[in-house]
Amino acid sequence: MKRILSLIVCWHTLSLMAQQDAQYSLYMYNALNVNPAYAGSTPGMTANMLYRYQWLGIEGAPKTLAANLNARYGQEKLGTGVSIINDRIGLFNRNQIQIAQSYQLRMEKWILSFGLQGHFEQSNANFANAQFSSIGTQDALINNNISTFNVNFGAGVYAYNNNFWLGYSMPHILAQKLSKENINNFSSTQTIHQYITGGYIVGLNETWQIKPSFLLKMQENVGVQPEFSAIAYYNKKLGAGISYRNKDSFIGIVEMQLGDYARLLYAYDKTTSALSGFTTGSHELMLKFFISNSYRGQVSPRLF
Repeated sequence: MKRILSLIVCWHTLSLMAQQDAQYSLYMYNALNVNPAYAGSTPGMTANMLYRYQWLGIEGAPKTLAANLNARYGQEKLGTGVSIINDRIGLFNRNQIQIAQSYQLRMEKWILSFGLQGHFEQSNANFANAQFSSIGTQDALINNNISTFNVNFGAGVYAYNNNFWLGYSMPHILAQKLSKENINNFSSTQTIHQYITGGYIVGLNETWQIKPSFLLKMQENVGVQPEFSAIAYYNKKLGAGISYRNKDSFIGIVEMQLGDYARLLYAYDKTTSALSGFTTGSHELMLKFFISNSYRGQVSPRLF
């Protein structure tokens, strides 16, 4: 049953009717992977390393490994970011490199950033490794591996200061084909994804802060999937909160500042969709590093 379910999940991942981009519960700290305008929005340099294991208990469940680095320079007006992402689900493996460039337009009370990016992706579908319960199954699709390479482009805008952010992005503008073959009426096309995200830091007093935030994911033939979060902080050093992804999961989040240079974050997704009977949930772990322009850590880190 798990193998059959895994293949069904894999099939829908590359169809027009399902979410194709990697999913992140810690989106408020991982904006560069979905919005090129985030590049250079933090002083100095920021680096992220993230691992997500989705839907534990389901064979072939999605696993995402991502790393990115971004820096601000050019009299605080320019930003550059590089993201490397490996996304696996069942028989499918995608390797992506995104190179983002932004321009920071400084207003009186906030900054407006415009970003563009190049998106390079190599996708593999290892159908020849599929296992089936019916011996002797013959299908032209599953007897062949499929490998493709695509170049795409993305754009975004991001408004922010030390207490709020609001952004819109389209990480890949072109609807590229993920498979050149059309075997047994099977074809796979990368659909257009759009993201709107925002949040605000509310200072209750000198010790406690609350950060409400939201993420809207929009995709052709799927519609809008909203996600809402609220995290409470003690001295900006310790944080804990909860998120809700509509018709999908409740998410618990904890985070801890490690000295002046790093922050450790963890999210656990409790699945509420039809998959809840097959999985114990999802785990996401992130380590974030800060280096200021003076090569010192951020004593008072920004919480997004």
